[in-house]
Amino acid sequence: MSDTISTLAAAMRADADAVRMIGQNVANADVTAYRRQVPVQSTTFAELIGDSAVSTEAAIDRRAGTLKTTGEPLNLALEGDGFFVLQASGGRSVYTRRGDFRVSAEGLLTAASGEPVLGASGPIQIGSAIPSIEPDGTVRSGADAIDQLQIMHFGDESKLQYLGNGLYADTGDAAASDAGYAIVRQGFLETSNVAPVTEMVQLMETMRHFEAAQRMVRGYDELLQKAISELGKAR
Repeated sequence: MSDTISTLAAAMRADADAVRMIGQNVANADVTAYRRQVPVQSTTFAELIGDSAVSTEAAIDRRAGTLKTTGEPLNLALEGDGFFVLQASGGRSVYTRRGDFRVSAEGLLTAASGEPVLGASGPIQIGSAIPSIEPDGTVRSGADAIDQLQIMHFGDESKLQYLGNGLYADTGDAAASDAGYAIVRQGFLETSNVAPVTEMVQLMETMRHFEAAQRMVRGYDELLQKAISELGKAR
């Protein structure tokens, strides 16, 4: 494959990745606290001089959504950076900013998807009481402190793997830390930071770029065919 075709093919692959991410963003526009994904191309020197495909990765748009009041005591939002910590299957931790929590039949505070919310002492048991939750994450039943919400911060959120439903996993390279700025707001939820109009504009721009690359590939192919045909006639 010629260098020209390789370059155009790489551009079209990047556009296809961008369309996939835009589609995911639009599909999650109404998901509580969802953070949009942005395509980022990482190109090494070896890729520039070789035939390797340029890789496109998904970076997380770290801008927070808007906090909206709900008045529900189990609705929590984080002001600032950080993620709530949940206990997934197998005991591993997953992370979310989605704070539309529930109480399980066993009295555990859980995410909407069912994973127990973790505190300093493990899964938070609140029983049937309506808890009050302080800005530092302390969970109280009346005057008694039950536990304190675990809140994890990441130095490189682009390394988090999106699992769907507002959940993320740490691949090990996200620089996790329990130190950072976060205030818990009880009775609030964070909206997603997706602006559907912006996503649709970017989709149209990406599709135009993809179609332009297609036309260039088609034109280049026709030019090569013509060149081969003319060379075949030469004597």
